[in-house]
Amino acid sequence: MAQTTTIQQDLQCQFPGRSKQISSLLGLMGKPNDRVIPSIFIYGHPSSGKTSVVRAILDKSLNRSQWAFINCVECHTPRMIFEHALNQWCHWIPSVENQFTGVCRVDNVHQFVKTIQEGVVIQENKVVQFGSDETHYLVLDRAERLRDMGPTLLPVLLRLSEMTGRNICVILLSTIVFEKFKVKGGAYEPLYIRFSEYSKEDTLQILQLLFVSTERRIELRKEDDGDDDDQGEDDDARNDEEPEFVELDDDFFTGFCEVIYTIFNHNCKDINELKYIAALLFPLYIKPIRDRQVQIHEKAKLLKHAQPYFAQATDKLYLREISSVEWSRETSRLEALDETDSDVNMAFLTRNLAREKGEFDLPYYTKFLLLASYLASYNPARYDVRYFSKSGEARTRKKGGGTRKSKADQGGGGKMRPQLLGPKAFPVERMLAIFYSIIDDTLEDSIDVQTQITSLTTLRLLVRANNMDRLDGAKFKCNVSFEFIRAVAKSVRFEIDKYLYDFN
Repeated sequence: MAQTTTIQQDLQCQFPGRSKQISSLLGLMGKPNDRVIPSIFIYGHPSSGKTSVVRAILDKSLNRSQWAFINCVECHTPRMIFEHALNQWCHWIPSVENQFTGVCRVDNVHQFVKTIQEGVVIQENKVVQFGSDETHYLVLDRAERLRDMGPTLLPVLLRLSEMTGRNICVILLSTIVFEKFKVKGGAYEPLYIRFSEYSKEDTLQILQLLFVSTERRIELRKEDDGDDDDQGEDDDARNDEEPEFVELDDDFFTGFCEVIYTIFNHNCKDINELKYIAALLFPLYIKPIRDRQVQIHEKAKLLKHAQPYFAQATDKLYLREISSVEWSRETSRLEALDETDSDVNMAFLTRNLAREKGEFDLPYYTKFLLLASYLASYNPARYDVRYFSKSGEARTRKKGGGTRKSKADQGGGGKMRPQLLGPKAFPVERMLAIFYSIIDDTLEDSIDVQTQITSLTTLRLLVRANNMDRLDGAKFKCNVSFEFIRAVAKSVRFEIDKYLYDFN
């Protein structure tokens, strides 16, 4: 009991905001040889700590041979799931000695159940049994992929303990609710555990954990003073001086994390993305302190110096225009530059890298889909006939002849231009209509447009604007700048300026 309490306290310190879930899981697991519930379904938003918490609990409380962790994206067939689970339960690692084979071959769910009942013979006198004395766990991450592996797999996994007669618990991790797993024949209802979104306090604690092992003492740059005639003597004197250091306290890191949360939380709820941005921006945030321009307690001045970097990093959320290695290399170079070289300091951030150069690698028709999404985001829907109609422009005649103009066309109406208001949400049907209008040739049958839309959404070039539950009326927003879309249009020789409303 004391050991369980110690494990629970350590995990709660490691995962802020997940005390309730950790306590529930440890209570359900009990002792290693206790009977447990057949299946547990853990769900929540991405980056809510599901995988990390479950792995940490199993790693700290059980032997490695008692649990198997399977990613359903990597193991995309039932056979791969079964064989990988048995390999982990048996401590079997495919290598040259065993000709990279598994501990045994399992082709279907019937053989998997039979293997669990009979055990696996590793050596002549050694048979590994599963769930006879101690509980064995099978953790399936990204469990929503199980829906694509046949209608019988999920019901069997949920009742694996009952069908095998062994003490085995199946834990499913998913970002969607269990109602979307329903099969026609029905399935055993697992126990639900929800990982809710992190609160502001929890997010700040998680961000502060990044800097637990960070060096608290930073070296200050030596002051550069003196005339040019005495430059050599001053250099020798400065080299003889002992370096000065300043100590960063907990309040300083707390203030930095609050700045990161305040600036980025509105556009980004992903805790992993916030951690990534915080790690990249911290060297730039403390640069004025190294240069003796700002004191540690002057938070307003620190924010003012770092504001250009924060603004540029906001545009690069999710897009990974610059890798963490390149960012670290550039920030290290900036530390060696003089603080007066402000133009040079901002050079690697203000350039758009691959975006401005048009080097973003996308398939040919995917670029046209992105162009269509940009046109749908920034053009009013009432002008689609004017720009994309094959039969010509449809105009409404006034009584005295001529063309009736809208208030926006007449000018002086006081309305803001569409590009200043940001991208508007559009239905996917409208984007597809524009897409089929702007491509010159007939689309090949082998091209799956829905797959291309999914790829753009994964790259965060398209952002879902309504709830994922709305399958009949999906709406998106285009998440790229005008410079980027112009580079994409240039790469496919498409004059996008002619199709944009009020972009002159």
